[in-house]
Amino acid sequence: MPTFIHHMDAHCALGLGLEASVAGLLAAQQPVTELAFDQQRDPVRMPYCVLPEDTSGDDFYQYLERICARALDGLSAQQRQRTALLLGSSSFDMQVAEARYRDDLARRGPEQAVPMPIVGYGKLAQHLGNRFGLSQQRHSYSTACTSSANAILYGHRLLSAGLADYALVLGVERFNHTSVLGFHGLGLISPTQRMRPFARERDGLLLGEAVGTVLLGRGTPAAGAPRLRLCGGAIGTDNHSLTAANTDGQQLAQVIHLALADSDLSPQDVVGVKVHGTASLKNDEAEAAAMTTAFGGSIPPAFALKPFVGHTLGACGALEVALTLGCLSQGTLPANPGIEPDAALAVTLNQGVQSARPGPYLFNCFAFGGNNNALIISLEGEGSTP
Repeated sequence: MPTFIHHMDAHCALGLGLEASVAGLLAAQQPVTELAFDQQRDPVRMPYCVLPEDTSGDDFYQYLERICARALDGLSAQQRQRTALLLGSSSFDMQVAEARYRDDLARRGPEQAVPMPIVGYGKLAQHLGNRFGLSQQRHSYSTACTSSANAILYGHRLLSAGLADYALVLGVERFNHTSVLGFHGLGLISPTQRMRPFARERDGLLLGEAVGTVLLGRGTPAAGAPRLRLCGGAIGTDNHSLTAANTDGQQLAQVIHLALADSDLSPQDVVGVKVHGTASLKNDEAEAAAMTTAFGGSIPPAFALKPFVGHTLGACGALEVALTLGCLSQGTLPANPGIEPDAALAVTLNQGVQSARPGPYLFNCFAFGGNNNALIISLEGEGSTP
């Protein structure tokens, strides 16, 4: 029985909820906030894509509960017992641990404060599963930027094996100093505060926080809902480097080919590509080479979402799937206006919003540590508003 997308949601710098986020995306909004880190020995200022409401501290758990409740609305208690939960994140609730350390440091001083107490991390899936009476199929994924993309593919495989009837996938990434200052230390943040994937003048990425939600189901969606089918996907490992793919793109191209084979499709069947598009020099070069290898001289219409929401790390797989499917459901492909391509890369992003064709779409997601993921999701028939 095929896997369909029954619900998707997006909470990011563009807005709270899918409708607001898609509207901001199609309007090409780029909400960026400059954050100050004055507590550093050398004070740092850094651009960041912030959620438009404060859900920090212990309220973080209630915030996730509200998002899960929305995704599970309409499922009976019996259906929830057959619903797997898969959570992907780079940092889980690290920001809560940081806040508790700062409080402890202020109260007891540096000699007695407990540095970075472990408060949850892998326990989030267990907590949410108990809260909503879900299946014992509860899994956490932390594979850097592919965390929630891998969760989507494993959810699909659980359904295909008959181990669940539904799979709720959460991609979660909240602001925390450890991640943000780590990327700053690697020199990956754009000094011009703008992400320009595949452009000659690209100079790095912006980070962002987000929660993306995708509910997979074995049955077809309700009448009137868009028919969005998860056809298949693949995961591969490239041990070329801890932080960058091999610029020849061969390992990335192999993952794309495996995803197409898993979906019983050929490159000519793909009608659009959501690129990973980090706007970093070597990663864009590797992805461009992979696209050229996979599609030859005829790369389908391509678009990048990180310029609008930042790189949301472990959440980007689920978030960018949800945002793209929200656009496809309206019969529209997003665009990247003003990004002039680097002729040496041979990848040109859509410069204007255009109509979405029915058919299979490729979703690229490539991570630190050499973990790579490609998903194929098909818009079946004409797109309709959910």
